[in-house]
Amino acid sequence: MRTLSIVSLLACGLAAQAQSTSTLSISGNSNGIAVNSSFSFTLQGTGTLSGIGSGVFFTSGNVASVSALTVISTITGTFSLIFPEGDVLSGTILIPAGLLIPSLGQSTTTTATITVTGGTGRFANAAGSYLSFTMSGTTTGQATGTFQGSGSGTLSTPAFHVAGNVVYSGSMAHLASGGGWKTTIILTNNGSVSAQARLNFFDENGLPLVLPVTFPQSSASASNSTLNATLQPGAEYIVESQGTTNTINLGSAQLFTDGAVTGFLIFRFVPTGQEASVPLQTENAGSYVLSFDASAAGFNTGIAVANVASSTAPIPVVVRDDKGNVLASDTITLNAQGHLPFVVTSRYPSTVGTRGTVVFQTPSGGQISAIAIRAVATTFTTIPAATK
Repeated sequence: MRTLSIVSLLACGLAAQAQSTSTLSISGNSNGIAVNSSFSFTLQGTGTLSGIGSGVFFTSGNVASVSALTVISTITGTFSLIFPEGDVLSGTILIPAGLLIPSLGQSTTTTATITVTGGTGRFANAAGSYLSFTMSGTTTGQATGTFQGSGSGTLSTPAFHVAGNVVYSGSMAHLASGGGWKTTIILTNNGSVSAQARLNFFDENGLPLVLPVTFPQSSASASNSTLNATLQPGAEYIVESQGTTNTINLGSAQLFTDGAVTGFLIFRFVPTGQEASVPLQTENAGSYVLSFDASAAGFNTGIAVANVASSTAPIPVVVRDDKGNVLASDTITLNAQGHLPFVVTSRYPSTVGTRGTVVFQTPSGGQISAIAIRAVATTFTTIPAATK
């Protein structure tokens, strides 16, 4: 089996928590809303955690009392550091009383305390502190400014199993993003320990397919052809991709994991609200049999076949009617990780007015996956492949 090594920087044995010394750095813009002698504030920008990476940093809080441009109360706030993979580190920020609010164009510096209280994904139940976190800010307008900060501390994460090599675990033979199409991928960890997962997206030529993705569980977004995540036992990992242009990105997805992660995807044509699901195909069958129906006006079937292997695949195809008569034979050649979607009647005109099957033969030493979508006017549904 093909393997890809994912070594989690926070992984440890099952019996203990992983604790590490790290540096947290933040920078961005600030905004305040004054009400009498108090005000609320937000800080939003970029946060970087050493050894992990960067994400969106967001803080909100309140200042209870201000007198003569001096904060005479402790400033408290909550923060979230949202990583592109969807994991979130969260906690609180405390700034002692006595902070001087600078005039326009001036700067001020203070020492804050940041406490990690938990998070999601690999940061679920995380704990830690950055006791001497130096922050500075410069006013840029009325109640607006820029900020930056940095400090070192310790971070403990939950007990993860020792990360191993993730192995190929299945293929989703079709996805679509853009041109009105939206794809949602849902992964679940059905095991009793945390597990790592990697999603790889490929275009029709087998090249990495960079997709705009969002993570509805954290409101984060990214643009990637590969996504990595750590799932706690029983947890879900949800990825959405909906291109904003008229260009339709078509391709396939492959899942790699070191645990009991499985999943499926749903693609949706947003203008009509119609959608169908694509299961994760885990088997390496000798052939894949897909039913089609083009027996009446408005009836048709779309099929997608993906080459899972890392070498070019010549895939023999036999098309039969519902009585078993051969209507067409073909060989589809796909690049490594390549993908081909087609409408049955367009590729094989002899199927017009008939029902039957399309059979894909797995090449010797190869591996493929396939799915069919039955369309009736503007509605469609999934037709899973029978295997043998």
